[in-house]
Amino acid sequence: MKQAVFALARAAGGFKLARRATRRSLRILCYHGLWATAGPKFGDRLFIEPEQFDARMKWLACSGYPILRLGEAVRRLADGTLPDAAVAVTIDDGWASTYSHMLPSLERHAIPATVYVTTWYVEAALPVINVAITYILQLSPQSAVEWQGVVYSLGNQREREALSSRFAQAIDSLDERDRLAALIGLSAAAGIPPEPWLRSRQFHLMTPTEIADALTRGLDVQLHTHRHIDIETGVDRLGDEIAENRHALQVSTGQAAAHFDQFCYPSGTYSPQADAILSAAGVQSATLVDQGINAPDANPYRLRRFLDGRSATQLDFEAYLSGALEFADMLRGRTAGSAVQPSR
Repeated sequence: MKQAVFALARAAGGFKLARRATRRSLRILCYHGLWATAGPKFGDRLFIEPEQFDARMKWLACSGYPILRLGEAVRRLADGTLPDAAVAVTIDDGWASTYSHMLPSLERHAIPATVYVTTWYVEAALPVINVAITYILQLSPQSAVEWQGVVYSLGNQREREALSSRFAQAIDSLDERDRLAALIGLSAAAGIPPEPWLRSRQFHLMTPTEIADALTRGLDVQLHTHRHIDIETGVDRLGDEIAENRHALQVSTGQAAAHFDQFCYPSGTYSPQADAILSAAGVQSATLVDQGINAPDANPYRLRRFLDGRSATQLDFEAYLSGALEFADMLRGRTAGSAVQPSR
């Protein structure tokens, strides 16, 4: 039904009207990684397909929407010089596929983008354990898995989700040198061959060398906390996390600390206390995963975005950029705090 309404609205000129009505607002697109592993797909809003991402960037490059780097867009939104219906592209986490697949697409279509990098896994050179385990258990063809001498039921989705959290805690409690072997063992035990996702570096983040190279090639590298913490429950650690995150990025890139002044809340979690902490840390803006566009008076520490994914259609994408999705959400009574969450 929604798609039919959007199609009718676009055909009748409604998208053009919405774009004009919201022309002073900033649109921010949000991506995570790309699915670069053979076999069944995983993580709708976390890992979209390379072909879909490239098609989006190609369309955006030809759309006539002004595309700005995030820092410039935020500054110009505040001072009233933002071009009409301007767009910024953001990428969360710093997955290896950001470097191997997204960056070439962005270069090909001459689109500036910002990547928010969480740095603990960069330094550890390990797969992101909780995401990899969720993938393993969600896609396991088995009804049970034997791990470390204990048989666990995989009878339904709720059991698999509970085990994902339990296994992630168990592996995270191991010495760092033992975690990869444990993860590989779990994958094999669950009937998911580990070689494909290891070879593609599906669950790894970029290396320090890749981060530095991405920056020299025009990808703006910014802050996402060091350990991808939950801001809602761990806001008291936010200042230290930003300091560690910034230092790690300085070491990787050779950039001065002042370069890293844009921030993204991990997993969409937020605390009102964060605004003052971010300001004191020299951060100029912060993005959520809450859906929406940003008016000139928007709080720069609570910027909304459109979280793209495999289930998001081209019409959804165009509706967001035009501003029509904003009006649709208002009519449905959607709250400013609602969002489609990635599996992170």
